[in-house]
Amino acid sequence: MPPRIHNAFLFQAFNAVSWQICLGSPLILFARELGAPAVVLGLLAGLAPLTSSLQLLVAPHAERIGYRRLMLSGWSARVVMLIFLALLPLAAVYMPAPATIGVLIAIMLAFTTMRGIATCAWLPWVASIVPRAVRGSYLSRDRTYIGIASVAALATSGVMLFNHRGLNAFAVVFALSFAGGALSLYFLKRIPEPVQRALPDGLTARTRWRDLLRDGAFVRLLIFSATVQLFVLSTAAFVTVFVREEVGINDGTILWITAIAALAGIGALRLMRSRIDRLGSRPFLGLVFLWWAGYYLAWFTLAANLTGGRMMLAPLLLIAAGFFGSIYELSLTRLLMNTAGDRPAMTQYFALQSVIVSLLAGLSPIVWGWLLDTIHATSISVGRLTLNGYALFFGFQWLMLSVVFLALMQVKEGNATRTSTLLYHVLVAAPGHRLAAITHRGHFHQ
Repeated sequence: MPPRIHNAFLFQAFNAVSWQICLGSPLILFARELGAPAVVLGLLAGLAPLTSSLQLLVAPHAERIGYRRLMLSGWSARVVMLIFLALLPLAAVYMPAPATIGVLIAIMLAFTTMRGIATCAWLPWVASIVPRAVRGSYLSRDRTYIGIASVAALATSGVMLFNHRGLNAFAVVFALSFAGGALSLYFLKRIPEPVQRALPDGLTARTRWRDLLRDGAFVRLLIFSATVQLFVLSTAAFVTVFVREEVGINDGTILWITAIAALAGIGALRLMRSRIDRLGSRPFLGLVFLWWAGYYLAWFTLAANLTGGRMMLAPLLLIAAGFFGSIYELSLTRLLMNTAGDRPAMTQYFALQSVIVSLLAGLSPIVWGWLLDTIHATSISVGRLTLNGYALFFGFQWLMLSVVFLALMQVKEGNATRTSTLLYHVLVAAPGHRLAAITHRGHFHQ
């Protein structure tokens, strides 16, 4: 590992404390407490990916400006915006709810704009510092730090919001987000910046954007990640709303469950650390797809009242989603870094992928929110089965996984193990070896 790389891990940890609150469940719960409709929740969930399009303006100049300088400027500005977010719940008692929601949207728009300008520098910075052979191991440690920090942030938020009355508890939670952001800046300043490479002239840089879409391996990965963002990841906010309003789990408990899910994600990263650089990313992406197929089917059965035990099954689904979500994020990021991280146009590759995926992710929560608002009161009878709005919503998401599957089939990775081989090892070979070892020890002690 490169020297002083621990500063990158600590930056990510404290940054996770910040964004886990200000861009995650606490923000959605605060907006819902104000009475925001689903379309506004979708807008809030979509602001960060929508404003990431600003990367396209900055990416061609990122190396000239300097990764460190660009990140510090953007992150400093976004931390300032968190001060206003922390004060908003206190001011909300003096403002009508629609005005408070409007101010909340304005604050988050400014916050995500600063983030969008600076974020194009992060992944190229890391790819320049970390050698290709250890990127999987680096990302595993990186995500472990993020996971631990997320657990701490969400658990603390859960305590603050458990059976809360009024909006003051949200002020404390958002103040924690500000503190995490401020501390992350301290460690960001201590990450070494790589030696800048020779830059192409302006004409070459302008032509490069078109040339990127002629890179087959990159385009196939781009299409896959876009479909996942569109049909899978963009619906997370509405799963939270379903659990809160239909299952009946309170805000604090939801955050505790989310914290446990992050802990499960840490466990997944620990399992992946010694395997992903050896087996490749592709088989793990296949494994995660199989999970998604069961995941949305389970939410459909819950919404359609085909399955009992809602209070037990819903938390288990959320926790398992944290486990498999970590596997997906690590596998995709590693494959992207190894696909584009050594290209001459590295910064542009990462920016283009982030922007295209993020634009889809930013628009889709708004569309999904509008769809859910439209069909929320709908009830369709199919024989003895009655499907409400949430059942129709989750059923449609499950059907759309067919598009994700087609995109996944086009993703290739040289020297990677097949998904079927991974499944055989996980479900047959590994349990068989453990059983044999237990049996052998039993015979030995007799």
